[in-house]
Amino acid sequence: MPATDPYAAELEFVKSLASEAAEIALGRCADVRPQEKENLSYVTDLDHDLERLIRDRLGERFPDDVLTGEEYENAGGSGPRRWSIDPIDGTGNLVHGLPVWAISIGLIDRGEPVLGVIAIPPAGELYWATRGQGAWRDGEPIRAAPDRDGFHDQDNICVGTNALRVIDPRSVVGRLRDLGSCCAELAWVSCGRLVAVCHLGEKAHDMAAGAVIASEAGCSFGTLDGRLLSPAELLASTPIRTPTFTAPPGQLKALQSGTRRLP
Repeated sequence: MPATDPYAAELEFVKSLASEAAEIALGRCADVRPQEKENLSYVTDLDHDLERLIRDRLGERFPDDVLTGEEYENAGGSGPRRWSIDPIDGTGNLVHGLPVWAISIGLIDRGEPVLGVIAIPPAGELYWATRGQGAWRDGEPIRAAPDRDGFHDQDNICVGTNALRVIDPRSVVGRLRDLGSCCAELAWVSCGRLVAVCHLGEKAHDMAAGAVIASEAGCSFGTLDGRLLSPAELLASTPIRTPTFTAPPGQLKALQSGTRRLP
């Protein structure tokens, strides 16, 4: 990582914190206590404990920064920077023993997402990026799939459950997937395992870290109705109200022009 990175110290701290949280999560994931929230999604004791751990560590290290996350109210300082935490993204998968879930920590500075770290404990992988410094997995640089004008029939295209209820899957070329973890999906589109992803309903804590990683890996963002979004505009649009794609620029254009809504 170049020494000129203005967020280098924050990045090293958060990488270590995410790795610690991942180790705790792996040790407890087989014995969690799930409860249903008002929206009927799951939350577990592990979600709560990890978010408290991450908030406490960030608050001690960066006392002026605002702390936000999935399970608790905003806290911390009143400065221009905001941390966005998803302690377990894909809790439903975790509860059912499906090994696709992630821990996500993002930093937004004056409205701009500038740092993202995503741990995927079941895969033993750690993804990270800071603005202008490229995207990385376990110390190796990563890039999204090669940019081209369309899709191959065997390309992996991930469409989340909410988006699948709005768009016509017959209009999407490729092999459709729904993995159940937005953060894992954004990490995997950043390294080319997925060529594109589509989300609907996700909140800031789902997108904050992944927006930085995907952008640095060569992805662009855009909506079903044809709008192009910067990473800051993507975060500002949360909760996402229109199906929104993350993909290399050529594939994004193809999705925006070819994807139809369900009749």
